[in-house]
Amino acid sequence: MKDLIIKNINDIEARPVNFGGNMDFMAKAVIPWEDVSTCSAAFVEIPTGKSSYPYHWHSIAEEVFYIISGEGKLRTFYGEKDVKAGDMICFPTGEKGVHAIANASDTEPLVYIDFATNPKTDIAMEPDTNQVMIYGEHIKDMTLDMPVEG
Repeated sequence: MKDLIIKNINDIEARPVNFGGNMDFMAKAVIPWEDVSTCSAAFVEIPTGKSSYPYHWHSIAEEVFYIISGEGKLRTFYGEKDVKAGDMICFPTGEKGVHAIANASDTEPLVYIDFATNPKTDIAMEPDTNQVMIYGEHIKDMTLDMPVEG
């Protein structure tokens, strides 16, 4: 960050994010994307019947979600968990931090804050698609197929 930031969720412009299929949501960056250095923070709003990012884990970045409102289904290494307003979820690096979240309500959006460390380069594994996403300071987005064992 370049300076002190104080923002209200209602004053931040929403950016639509779509990974295809059911993964369709809005993100409101608290720290402008171009100013992120060591950490990021964004408000995420997932409409009913939708989810956010693909099931993935990070090799370097850690993430923390704080559920502001709504109800969600959180898929993790340990199985599916129900989450609701007031819950804080901390994802470590590596396979035990694998996660994906979906809106579990038929009537209201799921809104949460996504805090994350921002390493110079990170590698995110997507076990469902056998893909690896590489991104960082000098890499906008690179997705590769993982080698299949066997």
